[in-house]
Amino acid sequence: MASNPLPPAERMTIAIARFTNESIYGSGLFTDAYGDRLGKQAADLLARHLMQTQRFNVVERQDIGKLKDEANLMGTHEQQFKQNLTGVDALILGSVAELGRDETGGVWLIGKQRTQRARARVVLRMVDPITGQVFYTQEGTGEANLTSSSTLGFGGTSGFDSTLEGKAIDAAIVNMMNNVVTTLDSRRKHQ
Repeated sequence: MASNPLPPAERMTIAIARFTNESIYGSGLFTDAYGDRLGKQAADLLARHLMQTQRFNVVERQDIGKLKDEANLMGTHEQQFKQNLTGVDALILGSVAELGRDETGGVWLIGKQRTQRARARVVLRMVDPITGQVFYTQEGTGEANLTSSSTLGFGGTSGFDSTLEGKAIDAAIVNMMNNVVTTLDSRRKHQ
């Protein structure tokens, strides 16, 4: 992955248009009043990693309605709002395709050990916003583990560490970043 930052004027402008949770955890516990929490988390993590490269300008699209509401409160008319939006060179759409977790453990003569593991598979595609043509797609997997030990009679077992799902999603995104950055850099050079 190219690690040299680019001046903002030379950066490709990217938007994450949609990221959803399509795993078996697709409803109920991982969905809130505002929609898909895991999909939003994945989009936020991807945006953070893209920004950290300092090679892309990342603009908001998923919560554009909130931006529009704020602009309206500030006295900006809808037409002005649309004119002020920055166009994008590529849209990224994706999903958390799989999310799973399990526990293993054992009890010994003087203690016990438990390992919690979360696994995620994230799929994304990059689309040309003018033609709608998909120019790149990738899948990444990631895993997060937590091992705890205790002496028998001291300390109990707690529930599953819910932060592991987010860490597994982040690991899946990180595993894709080199290819994503290389693909976008190549596209930027040929535009």
